[in-house]
Amino acid sequence: MGFLEAYKSFWRNYVNFTDRAPRSAYWYVVLWNAIIIALFYIVVLVLAVTTVTTASFTNGEDLSVLFTAGPMLFVLLLMWLYGLACFIPMLSLMVRRLRDSNKSPWFILLGLIPFVGSIIVLVFMCLPSEDSFGTNYDF
Repeated sequence: MGFLEAYKSFWRNYVNFTDRAPRSAYWYVVLWNAIIIALFYIVVLVLAVTTVTTASFTNGEDLSVLFTAGPMLFVLLLMWLYGLACFIPMLSLMVRRLRDSNKSPWFILLGLIPFVGSIIVLVFMCLPSEDSFGTNYDF
């Protein structure tokens, strides 16, 4: 599965908890989301630097600081909404990925264990694909 095709499939299979997802589909979506969140953080950083420099030049006496902080809060709100919109599709992708590696979808609940749970889920996401006969497929 290709880079763009994986991201399209991610949004098309928004609540599909029954099929399988290859390793490439999962990791391409993780990469897409990391790039998008990084872009949000870069925009927030630029707006934060602008706000701080505006506040330092006006010594905090002018209300222009509020007008430069507004876009930063708007971008933070957009980033939060994007994360909220990605929650269910990412959950379904992880369930499909667990099915593809011939694991029970209930293993996703291991992520709730502090510290080690997320590491265990990460290892499960890295496992190669298997069919029901135990044959490994390397995509």
